[in-house]
Amino acid sequence: MRCTIATRILATAVLVAVLISIPSFADDVKDVRGFPDLARRSVELWSDGTRLAGDVTYPKDATEDNKLPAIVLCHGWGGTKAHLNAQIAPQFAAAGFVVMTFDYRGWGESDSRLVIMDEMPKPDKDGYVTVKALAVQQLVDPLDQQEDIDAAITFIEGESMVDTDQIGIWGSSFGGGHVVWRAANDSRVKCVVAQVGAMDQMLGLPLEEIHAEKIRRARGEVMPVPLDAEKPEGLVGTPYYDRFAEFSPVGHADKITVPVLIIDAENEHYFDIKDHGGKVYSIIKDKVPSEYHVFKDTEHYDVYRGEKLKETMAMEIPWFQKHLK
Repeated sequence: MRCTIATRILATAVLVAVLISIPSFADDVKDVRGFPDLARRSVELWSDGTRLAGDVTYPKDATEDNKLPAIVLCHGWGGTKAHLNAQIAPQFAAAGFVVMTFDYRGWGESDSRLVIMDEMPKPDKDGYVTVKALAVQQLVDPLDQQEDIDAAITFIEGESMVDTDQIGIWGSSFGGGHVVWRAANDSRVKCVVAQVGAMDQMLGLPLEEIHAEKIRRARGEVMPVPLDAEKPEGLVGTPYYDRFAEFSPVGHADKITVPVLIIDAENEHYFDIKDHGGKVYSIIKDKVPSEYHVFKDTEHYDVYRGEKLKETMAMEIPWFQKHLK
């Protein structure tokens, strides 16, 4: 009995400490340039022990009594929340959504994953150690990034102005595959938009070579994480191919039960859209409310700027309004 009471007291103390440290709904509120009716709050969130940087953008007239639907935005390979905050997040927020943007671990303003290269010393009486660690930056690890997406959704669930039964996710490029996988495996997700998304990270990979490298990594014969793997031309960051070989969103598409909008570019140069967005749509089109649009004479990055951005948002905002509101 004494142990049970002590455990409860400790759990209560931890909960109180956590609640005290959480910023209130009105803390650190800033205006959003070009959108006078919006506000933005910078936040910290934790993902499997790593501190991430995020932002919550929302209508200024939002209240705890007027619950709003939320959208978590998942950027692509090498992207950061700064880009999404500039143009995309405000447009969704102006349409009446609470919008969460964040940087994956090791990218943007988020902390890096740490790898201890030397032998770890014994912890002190409080459980702490002082170590020299490698800060792993700009690593494209889809499994770690899924942990980060989970943390972002969990964080937005705790926002007092959010209707937790109406959470959507939006992803672009590498993030487009992420949101398909997440929708297939996370019942909290009620609506999806995936644009120019890579849906099958395993496609074309030399799986035997990758597995052999994975064995060497586990045995300490190579670096614990890859730091210089080859990557598609024009991209920054290092792909973690061991993890790519375990991540195929298209392989989970048949489990999706919520509305999905997929947008592709006809002149996509990173992959064949028939094997990615087109294939996912073929799996879900007769099972859930879904649409598939291929923009003619359009390249991968065109959807982020100019007229194509306007055209893209003109499809995506109504999609979320229809299926979340």
